[in-house]
Amino acid sequence: MKIKEVKIPIYFGKLTIITTNDFKEVDAIYNTKIDGNLYDAVVFEVKDKDEYIVAIKKIEWSIIAHEVVHIVNAIFLKCGIELDRINDEPQAYLTGWIVNEIDEFLKK
Repeated sequence: MKIKEVKIPIYFGKLTIITTNDFKEVDAIYNTKIDGNLYDAVVFEVKDKDEYIVAIKKIEWSIIAHEVVHIVNAIFLKCGIELDRINDEPQAYLTGWIVNEIDEFLKK
């Protein structure tokens, strides 16, 4: 299992990126119960810490893109930001930033 933690710019909080072959490792750290037979990746929030976790078991960009949408929406909900289809620059910025962080992590 590999873990990277990074502070989220502008929106606050922390993004934790995890790659693992077995979600039981994630369960042990965060007291979750992720069914590894159902999910290739998951996103969840540690609310009292403003921490957003993405745990990835199967590295495919379509799966990662799916999870990034969940992360962006969770951050926006926490910050009280409404998605705006006319001015989607905040959403595009945060999406790009998260994807870049995951990409850099996976390259190492």
